[in-house]
Amino acid sequence: MVGDGINDAPALKQANVGIAIGAGADVAIEAADVTLVRGELSGVVDAMVLSRATFKKIVENLLWASGYNAAAIPIAAAG
Repeated sequence: MVGDGINDAPALKQANVGIAIGAGADVAIEAADVTLVRGELSGVVDAMVLSRATFKKIVENLLWASGYNAAAIPIAAAG
C-alpha cells in the first residue's frame, strides 16, 4: 500500500508493507513501514528492486553457509 494522507494511515498500518510518501501527512509517515524521502513514486520501484536483491543475497548466503557446514562439520568431527 502506498499513501501520503491522513486517510491512508489505517490502510498503511494494516498492509503487509506500507510505503508513505515523505511529503505527506505525519500520521501516514508514522504508520508506514517505509518512507520515501523524495516524494517520487519511482522510489517504490527502486525499493522493490532493492528488496528483491536483498532477499536474493540472503538466500545465496544461506545456501553457501549450509554447504560449508555440511562439508566442514564431518571434517572437524573426524579429526
